[in-house]
Amino acid sequence: MKRVIISSLVSAFALFALANCTGAPESPESHHGVSEKAHLTQEKVSKIISQAAEEAGWKITEFKSNALIAEKIDGEDSISTTITFNKESFDINPENDDLEDALNDALN
Repeated sequence: MKRVIISSLVSAFALFALANCTGAPESPESHHGVSEKAHLTQEKVSKIISQAAEEAGWKITEFKSNALIAEKIDGEDSISTTITFNKESFDINPENDDLEDALNDALN
């Protein structure tokens, strides 16, 4: 009886292992799981965002480790917005389409 149980467990484990190894081949993108940008540190993301915003005409001030203040003066008008970010995404409050486009281009 003991042999039957051990034999059954070994067989079940072997079938489980075999089933996991013979699945359909994955694409290279799904094999790595994430894009190359996911390996960026919080500091590198901050630098990329700052540089892209400055190239688009915004003045950047560091606010927190995950937030920047972006300011732009257009004639007599002044625009100010806060950019919060992490390694995967960013948020602009209040929203600004021009700044968002510049940041999306830099991060993609």
